[in-house]
Amino acid sequence: MHALTRWLKLVISITLGLCLGTGTALAANGTLTGKITITGTSTAIAGAKITAVGPPGTYTATSDSKGVYTVSLPPATYSVTCTATGYNPKTASATIKSSSKTTLNFALAKQTATTGTISGTVTNSANGAALSAASVSLTPGTYSALTDTAGKYTIANVTAGTYTQTVSKTGFTTATKQVSISAGATTTSNVALTAPSVSISTLTATPNSFTEAAAGTVSLAAALNGTAASYQWTQVKGPKVPLTATSATAATANVSTLSVAVDAEMVFRLSVTGSNGAVSSKDVSVFVAPADMVPVLGANVQIGGSTTAVKKFMYNGAEWTIFNIGSRLCVTPIGMTKGAVHSIYAPGFINDIDLVTYNGVNYALLSAGAAGIVVVDITNPTAMVQVSNVHLNYYQDNITYTEGGGDILTGNEISSIQAPVAALETDGTTLFIADNEYGIHSTALANLLGANGPVLEVDGTLLIDLEKYTLQFAGENPWGGPIDLKLYGGKLFACMNELGLGIFDPVTLNQIGRYNLYTDTNMKEDWFMNMDIRQTVQMDPATGLPFVDAYTGMPDYRQTNFELVQVMRNDVVAPTPWADFDRYGKFYYKAQGLDIAEFGGRTIAYVAYSMGGLVAVDITGYQTATAATFLNGRYLGYVPAVPANGPDKITGTQSQSILPYYGAGMLKDSGVIDVKIKNNYAYLTDHFAGLVIVEGAGTPEVSWKGANGNYNNDTDGIPGNHFPDTEFVTSYDMSAYDPLDNESMPKWMYQAPCKLVTTEINGHGNRLLLMDTMNITAAGNVDILACSGAGGFNFLDIINLNATLMADRYSVPVYFPTTDEIGAKVSGAAGQTISIGHAVGIASSDKYMYHSDGPHGISAWSIVDGNGYPTDNIHLVANTLQDEYPEIYNGVTVYPPSHAANVVFDSTHQVAWASCSSNGLRRVDISKVEAGQGAIGAPLLLPLTPTDLFEHNGLFGTVKGLQYQDHSYDVEIKGNYAYTADGSNGLTVYDITKDPTVMNSGFVVSNIGQIVDEKPPLGTASGIALWTNPATGKSYAFVAAGPRGVGVVDTTDVLNMQLVKVFEPIKLEEGKVGAADGQSVDVKVVGDYAYFSYDSFGVVCYRLSDLIAPLPAGILPTEVWSKDTIGTLVYDYRPVAVSRFKLQLVPGYEAWAGGAVKMDYTLVNNKLVFYVAFAEAGLLKIDWTDPVNPVLAGIAPTVGECSAVTISNGRLYVADGSAGMLFFK
Repeated sequence: MHALTRWLKLVISITLGLCLGTGTALAANGTLTGKITITGTSTAIAGAKITAVGPPGTYTATSDSKGVYTVSLPPATYSVTCTATGYNPKTASATIKSSSKTTLNFALAKQTATTGTISGTVTNSANGAALSAASVSLTPGTYSALTDTAGKYTIANVTAGTYTQTVSKTGFTTATKQVSISAGATTTSNVALTAPSVSISTLTATPNSFTEAAAGTVSLAAALNGTAASYQWTQVKGPKVPLTATSATAATANVSTLSVAVDAEMVFRLSVTGSNGAVSSKDVSVFVAPADMVPVLGANVQIGGSTTAVKKFMYNGAEWTIFNIGSRLCVTPIGMTKGAVHSIYAPGFINDIDLVTYNGVNYALLSAGAAGIVVVDITNPTAMVQVSNVHLNYYQDNITYTEGGGDILTGNEISSIQAPVAALETDGTTLFIADNEYGIHSTALANLLGANGPVLEVDGTLLIDLEKYTLQFAGENPWGGPIDLKLYGGKLFACMNELGLGIFDPVTLNQIGRYNLYTDTNMKEDWFMNMDIRQTVQMDPATGLPFVDAYTGMPDYRQTNFELVQVMRNDVVAPTPWADFDRYGKFYYKAQGLDIAEFGGRTIAYVAYSMGGLVAVDITGYQTATAATFLNGRYLGYVPAVPANGPDKITGTQSQSILPYYGAGMLKDSGVIDVKIKNNYAYLTDHFAGLVIVEGAGTPEVSWKGANGNYNNDTDGIPGNHFPDTEFVTSYDMSAYDPLDNESMPKWMYQAPCKLVTTEINGHGNRLLLMDTMNITAAGNVDILACSGAGGFNFLDIINLNATLMADRYSVPVYFPTTDEIGAKVSGAAGQTISIGHAVGIASSDKYMYHSDGPHGISAWSIVDGNGYPTDNIHLVANTLQDEYPEIYNGVTVYPPSHAANVVFDSTHQVAWASCSSNGLRRVDISKVEAGQGAIGAPLLLPLTPTDLFEHNGLFGTVKGLQYQDHSYDVEIKGNYAYTADGSNGLTVYDITKDPTVMNSGFVVSNIGQIVDEKPPLGTASGIALWTNPATGKSYAFVAAGPRGVGVVDTTDVLNMQLVKVFEPIKLEEGKVGAADGQSVDVKVVGDYAYFSYDSFGVVCYRLSDLIAPLPAGILPTEVWSKDTIGTLVYDYRPVAVSRFKLQLVPGYEAWAGGAVKMDYTLVNNKLVFYVAFAEAGLLKIDWTDPVNPVLAGIAPTVGECSAVTISNGRLYVADGSAGMLFFK
């Protein structure tokens, strides 16, 4: 027995003994009641049986003639199952509180068949005699049978769908054919096998394994029994190589140019035909191992990337601009016509660009995230040269926070030798560095640009003269990392993300001032409305002081501990400000851009506050502020951001899981990104609104509001429920200017004080730069340089801010998309510009790679040449609609896979399934792509129709009981059913043969894990893997359940799926038993093991037998372990992991950034290797051949945040977030 298991059982035994020996007063019962109806109707079901199972025992009730039931229960959490004759049962969780009523309704679906049967007879084609012991199998899946003595076979309980049937027997040729299984029916499939007149006794390959470049040819040799009338040599698997046949018994494969990044198996087949026409075949495998992982396109070269930084400079008397596309640094002349673009690639994603002249040389200083600072000589911009690349370090100790299991941990340390550089600022002498994982560093500019190159510390990082730690920890994810810097008036201003605006003395780096929208009680129009955080958190019983940080005023680790232990685990009813902020509130209080201006004797800071809008703050007196005479900025006024587009009507209470979640979706990127002030105008960029120009910058307290005074934007009349997103706005009219336009901006943007709203200009709004000489009253000038994130880069001409139509107030004379690829327009004609910069998902077939790019949908790329050989010349051959919303062409509405967060290749149905983070599951027909009908320069349009949109709450209605917004993140196909990781809705199963536009068509087969009591049982389901136990025939779904960790669901009866267990992996820290921090993202099943990736816990391996093992009686599947209110372990039935891999636990990598996201694997020649997208760390290669001992086998660096990977033809294809795509061979 594992030592940990023995210890846990000892604790459990002692605790149970104490509990049994202590008498306590019994709390009064509560009441559970509800109504039972038929799904999709209001028809009551009488006589339904309700069974509630919980720690106090088992209780039952029966519904009356109106379908209503009531049962009295002791306070506890119960698993409640509703059954009725002729209907599918349903199970949900309910928490009963003393003297309170809990309502739990059930909508039951009528029982229908979901599986079918296939049977038949296998005979000898020569004489019709029955063949016994013939093997019959169906793929995909694990369905199989052997024929009996009469040659008959039967395979029952086959999920309805289309399969490949394979029938084989020694001494006969193998037969394959397609068969369709219908639900509730038996398919008959008889097969006649033929005995060949010639057979292959042996087939060998020499060598049968090698490392790439270590062999030039592979010799294939065969021995035959009999004489072949004809023969054929083919390659049926693996990266294609030239194959030359010499005879029926010999062939040669040329592997001299074969280049792979992963272990690959090449399978060669010899087929011989005898005199009777029967074909006999035999395969031989050749294994090739990679020598390295080489970037296909060159070092740091990627396809696409977001444009997030821009500056301008003079060259040969003309103005030029310098901007980025991901890691690509670009320069071009500024003008009304498009000039030549010159570029080089940096070793990291370019967050910011600063220009400086030092010793007569013009430099671009690039803030390249974990790649550090990159110095580029741009003296001749047509021939830029990278001069140096240097990393930074940081170290901080004595940190206290509450970990995910609720334990307070003290004495923690953080450190790195790859500190992420977010921004730079310099006065020509000193360089200031924003490190969003630590704070602010400063060093002499000479330490970076001196004649002898960068001056380094002993660990090889840039010498730092002074630094300031700015973070605050409450939970495990800190707040306050600076992401933008600005020198003004002799002081250093920092946008500190969740902690707002910080003002620092550049000499000492002491903080001398701040403004924090979240803690400002004078500002009422923000996400948490009229909340005073000091009155919302708990109070220290000893001092009476609130649980807030003494310096920042934010919720502290004590509040986090209270929420995780008391609220989350013990159902105490109390506000959860830490969780509310860390889960989604932080996206509304993210200070990320800044400008400062003087008006009428006042100094005003204008803060781009993401979803909080543009906030104007009076910082007059900042020049004389010190740490002792601290300046707190005074709120003046604001301009609201355009909200992330959610449902147009409330869909029900959304998940309030206490922990953050994977897939925060558009919130992460939305809101006001940047701001510049000129004259009395504020020029700001908004993610959805594009460029916005607002007048009255000098008097925001007077000018920044609508003309009609107090507006009511709370359309449902329930303040504080965050619906709509703009319920807190009272100074502006946030209703749609054009209610019929999906992308309509709010009305206020067409009224004073707004002078211009462009909406998205070739992409979402991002950083901007104003020209020194602007003419905003006439056409013919470049006035603004505007980054559009994943959409590229634009030159804007402001023409007339008083024109009647917004479209006439500006123009876009020059546009630079992020790729040079040619896509298909809505008409199907070539010519659509293609921008890549939201690279989040990737999948592949043998010939094509499929990429999901958020608002840009799905695109298909050729990865082999015309002869089928792997190619470095990778280009687009097909794309979905590039708009986020449907377009009508020739009277036909074409739909896009909007906000595609993942893509899954389905070879059986020839579909790329797009998991759309706010629009459910969408089917993209790629049959024409796979048939080779798309070509480079002549791409296919991949149009979606209404029957391709699988949403339980979407355009065409709502399925009763699943009224919450769709958030698909992953899918696995089994027969005709799509098992979908449906975010906070849990696991939803769709029948892909049914019409999803008809709500009662049966396209929603079943669901488990939907939100109950605001706590989704399966957390935020973001990954799924299916498995059938060969020993029992029972089927399971393993779910990456976000903050809830690991989910196991019995799917044997898809109409009555059951939770087996949901738990967070065991985490031991400082001798305390806790839970894994972070969120489970992906899951793979290989052999007898399941592997779960965690964004901050690594990859965890479990035995399948442990995951499916039943829990003790009375233990709820969602309450697998428990601690009491003082943190003592009460019981723990979580499986113990077989092994775990986390990069930061590998010696030498302790300080690396990054966490596990999506993954793929190879199982070749009995060697198991995982390739894990590990965010900032790049792509990790992990040898997991020994289940208990994973070993780091290599790292392929990427320039962005590596998010997903797919394997094809021995190569790796990687989605790298805002840095686009890259590939390895």
